[in-house]
Amino acid sequence: MIKTKIDINKSKIILSHLFKLGLISIIVLILITYQLFAGKPFSFSKEFTLFTSKNAGGYFKPFFTTIEESLNSNQYTKADYKDEWSFALDVAIQGMIIPSSQKNYDAELPDEYGNTSVTQTAELRDNKESRNGKSPSSQPTLYGGISYPVFSAPQSSEVPDSYYKSVAFAEGKDKSFIGGLPVLQLIVGLPTKTDFRIRSIVLPVQDESLVYWGLIVNQRIDHYFHIFSANNSQALALNISFQSITRDAGIDISTFAIGAHWSNLIYNNLYVYSGLQYESMTGTFEAVRENFSTEDVANSPYPEIREGRNLKFDIESFTSFRVIGGLSYILDPVEFHVDAAYASQPIINGGFKINIGSF
Repeated sequence: MIKTKIDINKSKIILSHLFKLGLISIIVLILITYQLFAGKPFSFSKEFTLFTSKNAGGYFKPFFTTIEESLNSNQYTKADYKDEWSFALDVAIQGMIIPSSQKNYDAELPDEYGNTSVTQTAELRDNKESRNGKSPSSQPTLYGGISYPVFSAPQSSEVPDSYYKSVAFAEGKDKSFIGGLPVLQLIVGLPTKTDFRIRSIVLPVQDESLVYWGLIVNQRIDHYFHIFSANNSQALALNISFQSITRDAGIDISTFAIGAHWSNLIYNNLYVYSGLQYESMTGTFEAVRENFSTEDVANSPYPEIREGRNLKFDIESFTSFRVIGGLSYILDPVEFHVDAAYASQPIINGGFKINIGSF
């Protein structure tokens, strides 16, 4: 019996060192990969030459919201983390409901639009004509519908041709529901009633490497404060995460989330869980205008496009807070889970966790 206990202790020590070594190896691998694949700028095709940086930021903001909500989903299920070592793999997918408020954005118009001594403008929208409107103009985001061009007629031969041109805007995909990013993660349980989740993937994007990694920590806390009785199946935990998506030239995104979640056993192996979470996304996007020619856009009313400047904007998300509720059912060694969250894009998330082993 004594020998068995000693062997178990040795095994725990060995696994602890292996875990630390594995974590260090993952981080080093990410850093090495990031350095090896570097340099080539991200580029936009000619179809995107009509975008200014400001308009591109508004057009794609709902799309980046979907990415941010995907990354910050599936960070936990039930909160009763055990005081043991455990290993598992988890797979989940999400779907987002797109609200009507995210189907349009305020697009900037050229500076001289609205100045009737320079040009007269007209816009036909839903069979209604409006004239000489100033910025902004409501146009569809990526998830919106049809766009509305603004027509321009010059009023003076002394004005450069660039102000004569009408402007068009990109149309949307008319989406009310969109699938999120699938999530695959390794889950390591620690004897401190801690749930540690690791996500990482490297993908080629325009001949360069897009590196994604995420670290999520869930810590059970109810036992520290004796919130629930010893024989109670309820549990309370805190969660925090940091995730990053980078491409050495063009994309730099990071997300942060912090919150608390609770769970309770309601019938046999069926659990209910809920949580509150604050989250944010920051970053930048930059791309060159592919095969740019001044002849193609010489008369663009936007100086940025006319001069062929890089497309560059800050990445933002509509979502900063979510409320989550879900169910988890354990059919050993698999845990099935599904939840819904109220956020700027309401979320449906579902998947399963395969427990590899625990001791």
